[in-house]
Amino acid sequence: MDIKEIEHLAELSKLTFSEEEVKQFSTEFESMVEFANIIKNCEVQSQAKINSINMADLREDEVKESAPVDVILQNAPMAKKDSFVVPRIME
Repeated sequence: MDIKEIEHLAELSKLTFSEEEVKQFSTEFESMVEFANIIKNCEVQSQAKINSINMADLREDEVKESAPVDVILQNAPMAKKDSFVVPRIME
């Protein structure tokens, strides 16, 4: 990832970084992408073990009380009528 891509992602995420941090992220992202490509190109001997789920190992669903709406929304940039307000992405 080049520096412009990282700055763009930071802007979308509403994060700010120093030039030094951006350069460090660039190096780290390149390492992650390189590692992901290595994994992507690996041959898998037995996918059956990976894809099978033993239903006995799963926990039962439990209905629990949620956090109060005001607590959930207190860090939201914008809220209206107990809901998050987000930018419109479709017309």
